[in-house]
Amino acid sequence: MLRSTLSSWREYLTPISNKSTFLSTGQITPDEFVQAGDYLVHMFPTWSWNGSMAINDLSIRDFLPEDKQFLVSRKVPSTVRAQDLFNIDYNDELDDGDEHEVEIKQMETDITKSKDEEMVSSSVDSTIKQVDDIDDMLKNMELDEAEDGDDEIIIKTEDNSEDQKRYYDLYITYSTSYRVPKMYIVGFNAQGTPLTPDEMFEDIALDYRHKTATIEKLPFFKDTVLSVSIHPCKHANVMKILLEKIRKVNERKRLENKNDNIETKPNQDEDDWEDLQDDINDTLRVDQYLIVFLKFITSVTPSIQHDYTMDGW
Repeated sequence: MLRSTLSSWREYLTPISNKSTFLSTGQITPDEFVQAGDYLVHMFPTWSWNGSMAINDLSIRDFLPEDKQFLVSRKVPSTVRAQDLFNIDYNDELDDGDEHEVEIKQMETDITKSKDEEMVSSSVDSTIKQVDDIDDMLKNMELDEAEDGDDEIIIKTEDNSEDQKRYYDLYITYSTSYRVPKMYIVGFNAQGTPLTPDEMFEDIALDYRHKTATIEKLPFFKDTVLSVSIHPCKHANVMKILLEKIRKVNERKRLENKNDNIETKPNQDEDDWEDLQDDINDTLRVDQYLIVFLKFITSVTPSIQHDYTMDGW
């Protein structure tokens, strides 16, 4: 809990930035967090703002509206433990930095499939691929080229007993120290009894336990509610990479659909304006930020069934 206390102080002391840099840094401002939250709530009614919760029960941060301090999705099911969901046979052992590489590769494969299927698929088959070097990955890989990996993935679906069933309340708030969204999960068993932190860790992917996940008190409730948080230190870098890859996918699809037999060519000024507008259209809107963020979180909490986000493009 010392780490939780230090994190709270860091959040309190870090000044707020209102400069928009989400495409270049992967970070967002508090206003952009609210925009992205409004879009998430609009597209997916399973999510809501804190809204009418009693203000006296909350620790209010004045840079966010009182009714938009955090997002919540309640009673999200989990019917199998994370270690049982995938059996991954790696050729090489992962070192400390490799879990970052795996999450990006998995995310890119998911997003590419969704884009190439007219961006309306409600579920995406995930492929986890071993990546030897992150620099080579970022230099060489293309989102539209998903080669078969050497990893063996076995999804176990035979054990969905009542004893296995759990439910999670998911919370997303804004991290001032990292300038990105931060996820907290609070779990319950089938009878509604709160899970212990160790039990909640069973639903975190093995590569991220005790590295990305941390036991913390929910910062926005005055009463003590223990949760497992997904530490946001890598969020901005992952989001920046994914936003750029999404832009490239959009650009490629636009160029493929462009008519090669244009009878009349517009003048240069119009052509320059169209090129500029195309560049803008290829980028992801900031209000769609949390859609990509939740895809990233899916790689950390694969057994919690909150990935309803692919219709949100």
